[in-house]
Amino acid sequence: MTTAAILTEKNQSALELIEQIRRENDVRRMLQRPFFSHIKQNRMSQEQLREFFLQYFTIVQTSWRMLAVGIASAPQADLDVVMHLVRFLETEAGGSPNHAGYYFRWAEAFGVSTDELLAVQPNRKSRAFEETLMGYFQTSDSLMKQAAQFGTEDCAEVLIEGLNNGFQWFPMNARAYGYLAIHRLLENDEEGHSRWAIDGLAKSPQLHARREEIESIYRNVYRAFTGVFDGIHDAWNLPGASA
Repeated sequence: MTTAAILTEKNQSALELIEQIRRENDVRRMLQRPFFSHIKQNRMSQEQLREFFLQYFTIVQTSWRMLAVGIASAPQADLDVVMHLVRFLETEAGGSPNHAGYYFRWAEAFGVSTDELLAVQPNRKSRAFEETLMGYFQTSDSLMKQAAQFGTEDCAEVLIEGLNNGFQWFPMNARAYGYLAIHRLLENDEEGHSRWAIDGLAKSPQLHARREEIESIYRNVYRAFTGVFDGIHDAWNLPGASA
């Protein structure tokens, strides 16, 4: 067998392992949780929208902060991983408007100002999300970062679909729809962020040896994401909350 054939076989095996992790942990289950079921079937009230925008901002901020921390904490020898994370960071924080800029426009269209977003205090479940993701990216362990990015992008692809379903209740101009539109384009496993994360992880020589750890990280990232939306839904149902 030629060297090229051996490498191809190994790469296919790695991709099969990753796809098995994805199948067995099916992050699309997220769309069955109360938050996403509710917004698909019901138009959110102004109070519900406000709670959503304020707490979801934790995900927006963490999305680029964790990448910046991951790049800064990477060992000098792991240049391939640094370049991998830089590729994601460029699409999250590069350009004008960038990831946060699109979000500010979206929130503003629903009456939530940038000042309010910057001043918000995340609830317990939103803080847990930030702590989980930042914890993985602060480490010097490059595979841990790649596994966390893998989970993040798969979850992001699903949640953007769910949010887009929920916001079909509301008329939005192009400026307001920008955040959802750009993420529907970028968050996919054909040529977008999920694909980048899968292909990057498949190249790791530690993939097979640390499969259980990668799967554990994938599950923890999923739980962190669903926690944010569960926390929002919980707040909607507190005594005195407006439906």
